[in-house]
Amino acid sequence: MHPPQWIAAWVLLLHGCAMDRPPQAASAKTDIRNCTADPPYLPPTAINTTARLAALRGTMRAHSVHAYIVPSTDAHMSEYIAERDSRLGWLTGFTGSAGTVVVTWDKAALWTDSRYWIQAERQLDCNWELQRTTWIKSIGLWILEAVPAGGNISLDPFLFSIDTWNSYSQALHGSGRTLLPIETNLVDQVWGDQRPPPASSEIYSLPAAFTGSSWQEKVAGIRQQMEQHVRRPTAVLLSGLEETAWLFNLRGNDIPYNPVFYSYTLLTNSSISLFVDETRLSAAARQSLRAGCPGPLCVELQEYGQARAHLRRYTQGNVTVWLGTEYTTYGLYGVIPQEKLLEDSYSPVMLAKAVKNAKEQELLRAAHVRDAVAVIQYLLWLEKMVPQGQVDEFSGAQHIDMLRQAQEHNRGPSFQSISASGLNAALAHYSPSNRSSRKLSVDEMYLSDTGGQYLDGTTDITRTMHWGVPTPLQKEAYTRVLMGNIDLSRLIFPPNTAGRVVESFARRALWNVGLNYGHGTGHGIGNFLSVHEWPVGFQSNNVPLTAGMFTSIEPGYYRDGEFGIRIEDVALVVEAQTKHHTGEKPFLTFEVVSLVPYDRNLIDLSLLSLEQLSLQRSSSFKDFAKSKVSSPVPSEKEFNLEENIPEDESSGSVPDDAARSSGMKLSKKWRAVISRTMNRKMGRMAVKALAEGKQGDVEEEGSLCPLSPAGSTEEPSHEKVPLSYLEMEEDGHPSVSRQLSSGEPGPGRTPAPRPAAGRILISLPSTGSDVSSPGSSNRDSLRLEESGPAYSGPFCGRARVHTDFTPSPYDKDSLKLRKGDIIGIIEKPPVGTWTGLLNNRVGSFKFIYVDVIPEETAPARKSRGPSKSKRLKPKTLHELLERINLQEHASTLLLNGYQTLEDFKELRETHLNELNITDPQHRAKLLTAAELLLDYDTSEPEEGDSSEAQPSPSEPKGDIPRDSGCFEGSETLDSSRDEAELGGPEGQLRDLSLAESS
Repeated sequence: MHPPQWIAAWVLLLHGCAMDRPPQAASAKTDIRNCTADPPYLPPTAINTTARLAALRGTMRAHSVHAYIVPSTDAHMSEYIAERDSRLGWLTGFTGSAGTVVVTWDKAALWTDSRYWIQAERQLDCNWELQRTTWIKSIGLWILEAVPAGGNISLDPFLFSIDTWNSYSQALHGSGRTLLPIETNLVDQVWGDQRPPPASSEIYSLPAAFTGSSWQEKVAGIRQQMEQHVRRPTAVLLSGLEETAWLFNLRGNDIPYNPVFYSYTLLTNSSISLFVDETRLSAAARQSLRAGCPGPLCVELQEYGQARAHLRRYTQGNVTVWLGTEYTTYGLYGVIPQEKLLEDSYSPVMLAKAVKNAKEQELLRAAHVRDAVAVIQYLLWLEKMVPQGQVDEFSGAQHIDMLRQAQEHNRGPSFQSISASGLNAALAHYSPSNRSSRKLSVDEMYLSDTGGQYLDGTTDITRTMHWGVPTPLQKEAYTRVLMGNIDLSRLIFPPNTAGRVVESFARRALWNVGLNYGHGTGHGIGNFLSVHEWPVGFQSNNVPLTAGMFTSIEPGYYRDGEFGIRIEDVALVVEAQTKHHTGEKPFLTFEVVSLVPYDRNLIDLSLLSLEQLSLQRSSSFKDFAKSKVSSPVPSEKEFNLEENIPEDESSGSVPDDAARSSGMKLSKKWRAVISRTMNRKMGRMAVKALAEGKQGDVEEEGSLCPLSPAGSTEEPSHEKVPLSYLEMEEDGHPSVSRQLSSGEPGPGRTPAPRPAAGRILISLPSTGSDVSSPGSSNRDSLRLEESGPAYSGPFCGRARVHTDFTPSPYDKDSLKLRKGDIIGIIEKPPVGTWTGLLNNRVGSFKFIYVDVIPEETAPARKSRGPSKSKRLKPKTLHELLERINLQEHASTLLLNGYQTLEDFKELRETHLNELNITDPQHRAKLLTAAELLLDYDTSEPEEGDSSEAQPSPSEPKGDIPRDSGCFEGSETLDSSRDEAELGGPEGQLRDLSLAESS
């Protein structure tokens, strides 16, 4: 979501000059007003404000006011405000979150930034001029033209910050006009009884599990800063609602989407005064605040409306009040004598809140993991439903909110969901309604900017999609926006660098072709607080970036009347690992914690560099999946990716229990697509948690991942013979999965962990029934009726189902398999569906991993002696592809998660099918190279060690997943080549590079 706008002059200049067409000008379209027509045309979204303006002008004349300025904020400088404080919205009909209104006796004008220009043309009637800027200097010039000399320009001093008041004062200085504060709000007088009542909901304490530290620890930290300051202030005044909520670990519901409550705080070196509606505090909140009474940690509760009077009394003594000018209103500031003021742009509480400690970082990561589940569910739902014409912008926004509500700790959206299709996406902050909602179409781009509030964190993420064939401009623009996102998120920069210094990296790819965007590039984000958390971001009034800060990174591009693009991720500022260390403080970079993939359909790979293609995202998922004392452990249900999503007919007959048990619902596309956001190993862990909902520790990198990235969405081309479970293998021993239930490990085997819930789920597709049995030694309880004649023909080998086995949701037979089952191989066609024998029953299986079991002792490998022609192991994937002359596949491999040699080692034939690499020679070379990399690690002696490698002759290479069978291919290389003659892996890689020339 976009940051608030105080756009610097150079950004506006570039926006006007660099765009390929004039920015968002009004036109004769039927969805915006046309005040030059006779009669003027107003769209149904516009509000008639004639009566309201007439009433306000009458009140202005009664107070001798010639121009009245109305902002879009409240008494706490909040960006998002309660309906009760939406004075600008009530007066104009404009619902944007940023704007300023000036009303004179005969004119009225609205100033807003480029995010809202089209929205304003849709919502304003012809009583209003639209000024396409936010500069206070521009507002001042307009007032000087509209108000004659000697006139009074008034405003409510409790709705303008100190800095804003000073800017207006400077703009009108020496003009003969008087800037006159009026404490009685004139809009409120006109609004009268129709104005919504004050909030009355409960103010509650945040559980300790969701706070970074206790409020007493936070108070002690602020008091320590007061003591260490050169001016030794005696008090800190807090006016921002987030400041008080964060300091006391309290939350409320006074402002939609923001868990804050109306309050002020005066924290002195010996007392604490909280100005709030005391009757709304929960019993636990009151007890927490009063636990230290009497004493310096006792919170004195006072009426909200008494803050100004109390501050006036306090400043009569020998005191110094420390405050932040950005969030303190002129109405409060005016009662403090100048000599007793200590002014900074932001209070020490605001700055402390912006830098998250280790626990707060963990909590925010955890929230983004669960949020990613909901967003991926939404993308999958859209992919199924949009082609059917069943989704519009409004229903889409409602659906993503519903999916988030199903996640643990969710407390609603973090802002009104932006769900914009086609030309509506050109409005950066468009939110649909029943009146304006458009149908989502496969022929148009769709922009979804949404976020959630969770007890452990606030989220914000934007993705742009196209389900059909995008135009070349759409594809190029999307790719360049993505390039800007990647370039900024991977940037390494010195400590104490201001965001505005590095912001242009997000625009560079767009600037290179004369494109730009008119909004900010990022904003801070809170721990169950505001989705736009100041003072973090990339604008001129943001503080320097510091390790521990969270910020969004959200470049975009908008083409008026056609489409809009934005890609937004949330990133944590972290210390960078650099080759050199030149100062006391390390350099910094970003760690992206958003875990939702981008739309491959909109990416032009030819524009991306290899560095951009090798994008690797956060380790958040792995870190979160481990149990932590300091972070609440997620429940299983929150990782059910396809919960509440309509199933395809192909998987509709699979029993629900069996599906949940095996995690089979996650299809090929969604297993593979996650690797576009994370590296391949991290992606597998994410998929495992998403599909299976498994708790507990996740294997570290380097261990065997319990999920295969392979899968298929193809339907079976023939009727398969259903496979019944029998308890005995052909060798007379129970299968491994059955041994787990009976407690009878097979000979020489170590029992694996017991299946979930302590039972085995067995399905019979032919009857549609489930059979479940608890662990028992009674084999008869698990025996099922035979569903077909026993197979008595020949087979050409045996294989054990690999630990990477995950059944395909489109292959009913594979659902019968368990890790460790022994299968007799009958045949293996090259397409990947092979026929096998299990318990004397034949089945066809798709893309499953097995370990081939040797039938006889394999000869020991020969020692690799020193060779003059020996070449070192390649250090990077790019170097390996250069050696075998297949650099053309680098982008495809990198984008699909094969980013390192460790990833490439796991390449299998089924993966090549996913990658759409069809050339037989290229396939053979890639598979052979992947296996040779394993040889480097498993059989090459250490330096100075000439001993021969002696692997166990009867033990299969369990670390190499196989999809082997009775066919010639890469899987048989291990037993067919003579490594001594080939000169080891380095020689074979060299031979591969010469294969085409021969």
